[in-house]
Amino acid sequence: MKTLSIRMNEEDLLKLEELAHQTKSDKSTVARIALEAGIKKMQIDEALSNIRKGKWTVWKGADYCNESYRSFLKLLKSENVPFPISIEELERELNDSHK
Repeated sequence: MKTLSIRMNEEDLLKLEELAHQTKSDKSTVARIALEAGIKKMQIDEALSNIRKGKWTVWKGADYCNESYRSFLKLLKSENVPFPISIEELERELNDSHK
């Protein structure tokens, strides 16, 4: 592992210390867990934003977040992100359903 030094405001440092105390852990471990969770949240937000904008496919979003396709579909549903489908795909689906 590499070392990273950061500056924190006193309020956040107190929260970190409290979490470390509550979880019977040390501040470094709690900070690592919090950082990992924050990075994951930021990746998910980025992926959902790009899918909403039509820039990314669901597959790309799932891959970017290191999630399975199915788990990412559940995430889309829970976040009320419509499944991206092109107009051509929608027309093809509609035409096929009327046959």
